[in-house]
Amino acid sequence: MSENQARSEKAELRRHMRSARRSLSPYQQRLHGRAAVNRLIRSPLLQCARHIGIYWPMDGELDIRWLQERFPHKYFYLPVLPAEPHPHLRFRRWHGGPLSFRNRYRIPEPLRGHSLSPRRLDLVLVPLVAFSPSGARLGMGAGFYDRTFAFKHLLRGAGPVLVGAAHQLQCIPDLPTDSWDIPLDAVVTEKRIYRCR
Repeated sequence: MSENQARSEKAELRRHMRSARRSLSPYQQRLHGRAAVNRLIRSPLLQCARHIGIYWPMDGELDIRWLQERFPHKYFYLPVLPAEPHPHLRFRRWHGGPLSFRNRYRIPEPLRGHSLSPRRLDLVLVPLVAFSPSGARLGMGAGFYDRTFAFKHLLRGAGPVLVGAAHQLQCIPDLPTDSWDIPLDAVVTEKRIYRCR
C-alpha cells in the first residue's frame, strides 16, 4: 500500500469512528464513561499510580474525568498544547471543575498550576479515535502524543504507562500503523480492559 493510500485509509477510518462515537446518546456516553471508570478503579494500573495524565473529552470521546472525584489523594494533570514550533505536550495540574481557557482546538486547558514532565507521570489516559487489541492507536492525526512519548521507543519501560480510553465500538481487529506510532500498554472501554503488552 502506498503512503497516499495509507493516509486516505486512516482519514476514512477517522471519519467513520468519529461519527460512530458522536452518534451515542448523552445517556450512553455517561453510562460508558462510568463503566470504564469503575473498571479502572479496580485495576492495579490505576491503584499503583499517583501522578496521572487525563484528558478533557471532546467530539464524543469517552469521559473519564469522574476519576478525579473518586481519587482526591491522587494528582491529575491535563495536557497543554505546545507553543509553535515546540512539538511536545506539557501536563498541568487539574484540581477538578470547569476550565475557562480553550486552546486553538477549542479544548479546555488549565492556565496556571504545577506542570509535570511527561516522563514523571505514572499513568497517562490517552484519548483516541480507534484502537486494536494489540495496542495500536489511531489519534486525530496531529501527532502530539506520539511526539511527546517518543522517548519510549528508545527507553523501553521508561515513563508512564499509557492507557487508551475509548468506547468499545472504537475497537477494530487490525489497525494500520507507522514507525513513529507509540503503542499503548492497555486500553479501557466500558466492556473490558485490554492488556496490550
